[in-house]
Amino acid sequence: NWGGLIGETAMHLALNFWSLMDWLGFVMTLVGVWQLSSHKKAGFAINAFSSVVWVAIGVHARLSGLTLLNAVLLVIYVRGYIKK
Repeated sequence: NWGGLIGETAMHLALNFWSLMDWLGFVMTLVGVWQLSSHKKAGFAINAFSSVVWVAIGVHARLSGLTLLNAVLLVIYVRGYIKK
């Protein structure tokens, strides 16, 4: 049954995409915090990018707490980038 195989493959690829996004958010958050702790402006930009990734994950997984937290953090990071 090709329909079942194609559906199963698509689902597997979607899971891999969100798993990759999860790890991307993790790594970008760590790098951004490291940059911020070194008082570098790039930390704000990196953390802003990671917040966008986390918002996407939160929306996909229907996790309102994660989504709202990172939406607020995104605003804070953009403000910090502009002020620094």
